[in-house]
Amino acid sequence: MGEVVATLGIWAADGSRIENINMRVDTGASFSQLPGKTLRDLGWIPTLPRLRADLVDGTQTTVEVGEVRVRYGEESLTRLFVFGEEDCPKLLGSDTLQGLRLGVDPVNHVLIDIPTHR
Repeated sequence: MGEVVATLGIWAADGSRIENINMRVDTGASFSQLPGKTLRDLGWIPTLPRLRADLVDGTQTTVEVGEVRVRYGEESLTRLFVFGEEDCPKLLGSDTLQGLRLGVDPVNHVLIDIPTHR
């Protein structure tokens, strides 16, 4: 599957503005991730105890995590984000994808709406 990049709107914590950020879709990442400075500049702070994270190379680390309000299309909701290092990849993880009811079209390299079934 090729790389999928999507633009996600990140609300300022006070609701005054939205910053649109291009993020790489990573269905293997539990949570979305942005540089901590970016999130703090928008007024967000880590709200959970540091969490253990298993990295793709097999090592473990601890990360700061907090709730962040996001927008994609007409949908806005709050999801958990990792407050990453300044040079970290900007990742759109599976928790945010599921919350927004989005999936990945691997042929066209785009996000698609996932219908809700009862």
